[in-house]
Amino acid sequence: MNKKISIITIIIGILIVISGCSVSEKPESIVSEFIGGMKGFDLELMTSKINPADSNGKEDISNLFEDDEDQFQGYFLDYLKSNAKKIDYKIKEAKIYEDKAVVSVDFKYVDGGQLFKATFAEYIEEVFSVAFSDDEMTDEENSDLFLTVMKEQSELIEESFVEKTIDIECIKVDKQWYIDKPSEELLDVVMSNILSVGQELEDVFNSSSDNSINEPETIIEQVEADDINIIEKGIGDEITLTTIKLKVTKVEETQTLTATYGSPTLAKEDAKFVLVSLDITNITKSGFSMPPNLLLADNQGREFNTYSDSIGVIDDYLDYRDLSPSIKESGRFIFELPKDATSYYMIVGKSGTNDVYKIILK
Repeated sequence: MNKKISIITIIIGILIVISGCSVSEKPESIVSEFIGGMKGFDLELMTSKINPADSNGKEDISNLFEDDEDQFQGYFLDYLKSNAKKIDYKIKEAKIYEDKAVVSVDFKYVDGGQLFKATFAEYIEEVFSVAFSDDEMTDEENSDLFLTVMKEQSELIEESFVEKTIDIECIKVDKQWYIDKPSEELLDVVMSNILSVGQELEDVFNSSSDNSINEPETIIEQVEADDINIIEKGIGDEITLTTIKLKVTKVEETQTLTATYGSPTLAKEDAKFVLVSLDITNITKSGFSMPPNLLLADNQGREFNTYSDSIGVIDDYLDYRDLSPSIKESGRFIFELPKDATSYYMIVGKSGTNDVYKIILK
């Protein structure tokens, strides 16, 4: 009886040892643990399963998301975590070559690429509209805008999934299996395909830069190419934008700028100053400063920003003028144009719309 018990004990012990060895020696186990980290969007756990010598792989995972107190970052993180929970997988096979292995995994996961593309396209359109307006967006406002657009698009775009087979490289170090050199394709699973979409958008922009000879070069050309609604106005016409209403009252050209204090300012050789007189009224309920971000274009398609040294060279400059609610302010913006600019117009856009006003000045 004791002999039988001893034999059974030995067999059980051997089975436990064999079982323990088989788990530790299987690369599939470390892959499952890594995917468990993906499903929980636990970047620290994922990093711990990477080859200790693979510093680049660890860094790639650590850089997937930098959490902070930004509202957009918080919403985006919640979105990724929600998608990560829906990751489904099945280990297809494992091919072991001594201390290296390749584990093939069938994944099914949320494709956030379509949402990101739609959000980015709408966001660019909104930002482009603001570029012509009287508004100047801060970094926080940009983040808030992207967040708002993403929330809107998430209600319009139906959730979809991607099915993909991915080969995961593994390596054994000190008798322990690790993930080695995690591919972008693998990391894209936990990021809901946003990495690949980001790369795709970057390639498009780079391609556009490489082929810029065929692309619109000026803002007004871009407006025309994007089929923006261009509304033509003239001197004396009142225009209502998002935060102000304005009216060009007079346009004059001069070679010299004078103010009560200081020396006269001369235009550069072959240049002239164009002074645009405006009435501007803040139509919001709080005060703000008028940013000098208006744009002038001439008959040759050249574009000009407001004169950078406007402050102090004339008495009634509008640059950064404080605008109180419902109180009209009058003054001038200065532009410096080539002498051969025989005609020109000012461009202003209405934030949140596709409307761009083309004010004929001469």
